[in-house]
Amino acid sequence: MRSAFLKKCSWALVVIIVISMFSPLCSAENQNKENEARLTYIINCSGNIDHGALSTTVKTKISGNSSVTSVKIKMELQKLSSGTYSTVETWEQTFSGNEGIMEESKVTNPFSTYRLKATFTAYSGSQSETKVVYAYES
Repeated sequence: MRSAFLKKCSWALVVIIVISMFSPLCSAENQNKENEARLTYIINCSGNIDHGALSTTVKTKISGNSSVTSVKIKMELQKLSSGTYSTVETWEQTFSGNEGIMEESKVTNPFSTYRLKATFTAYSGSQSETKVVYAYES
C-alpha cells in the first residue's frame, strides 16, 4: 500500500518537474510576441545571408507605417571565431520615406561561419523605433 502511494507521488513529482522545465520557454516565447506587438512604426523588417564559395551576400528590408518619414538600415557582417562573433564589415544607409532595401557582398573565407546583424530604425517626426535582427547561414 505504501509502495503504491510512493510510486504515485514519484510520478506526480516527475510531471511537475517536466512542466516547470517548459514553463520558462513558453514565458519567453510569449514575451517575444508581446515585444513584437509593441512596435509602433516598424511594420516589417527582415535580413538574409548567403555564404557562398567566394563571397557572402547580405540583404535587408524594412517597411514602416504611413507616419514614418525615413528609415535607416545598418548591416554588420559578423564572423564566428573562438565561439564569439565579431564584425568584419559594416554598411549603413538612410532612406527617405517608409521603406528601405539594402544588398551588399564581401569576399569571405568559405570555411568560416558568418551571420548578419541588422539594425533597423524607423523615424516619425521626433520619435524613432529600433529593432535588431540576426540572420544565420542555412
